[in-house]
Amino acid sequence: MKNKFLLPGLAMLLSMASAFAQGGGTIGPLTWKVSVSEDTLYISGTGDMPDFGVDSPGYTNAPWGGVYYAKRIIHVNIADGVTRIGGWAFFGFRELLSVDIPNSVSYIGQFVFYPSSLRTVTVPNGVTWIDRGAFSTCRDMTSVTLHASVENISEQAFERCSSLTSFTNLNSDPIMINRDVFEEVDISACTLYVPKNSVSAYQNADVWKEFRIEGIEVGIEPEEASSFKVYPNPTAGKVYIETESVIKVYNSQGALLQEVVDNHADLSNYPQGIYLLQVEEKTVKIVKN
Repeated sequence: MKNKFLLPGLAMLLSMASAFAQGGGTIGPLTWKVSVSEDTLYISGTGDMPDFGVDSPGYTNAPWGGVYYAKRIIHVNIADGVTRIGGWAFFGFRELLSVDIPNSVSYIGQFVFYPSSLRTVTVPNGVTWIDRGAFSTCRDMTSVTLHASVENISEQAFERCSSLTSFTNLNSDPIMINRDVFEEVDISACTLYVPKNSVSAYQNADVWKEFRIEGIEVGIEPEEASSFKVYPNPTAGKVYIETESVIKVYNSQGALLQEVVDNHADLSNYPQGIYLLQVEEKTVKIVKN
């Protein structure tokens, strides 16, 4: 008799879990879909993502919000065509490890990734504004890359990113920022990589001058790899590349360190920092921990 009542209940729970696993819908011009089996939230379409808010338990009130998804999503994939990441979009996604941001995005909203487990982030060429608290309290984040399109960084954008050791800013002219952009971050222990011809400008710019500044050759500016995969990144030694072409390894100053004809490069004997891997016409930034 006991099992007779348990089985319908179990069936209901399985049905609910299946519904969550296949969750999705539309919001404005965008479509969203969650695949729990892949731990991934997919967002696609053409146009702006709206701003959201925060519900009482402390999660985004976006349609993909709530404790069920927040504890399971570790990847967010935003497709090319999305032009805006709305405020509080992934608020409370503490397990989030990575996000794909396309070049079509021009704005990253307030407290979008607060607080998450992002390790590295690349703000692509196209983003002009990083709003207040966008990456606040990403305590595991070690590396950030900003492309030259970024014009505005609002207060608290990277506050409490206490593990930050590498910050690449490809703007030739330093952006004016307040110190609270990096509140509770020891920026004196963080290396700032800037275009080689701009080192002097950053050494004389408020806030930026507090970093350890190194110049890099913008001629081998890192970009998103679309024709090959590189993993793991960050790495403690070997980096694997799905290619049969010659791999060139450069340091952050643009000096060639090695050329290999294999499916991997070994950075074990090099110090911690930023390296650039060039395969054919593609160049990707690698973080060596």
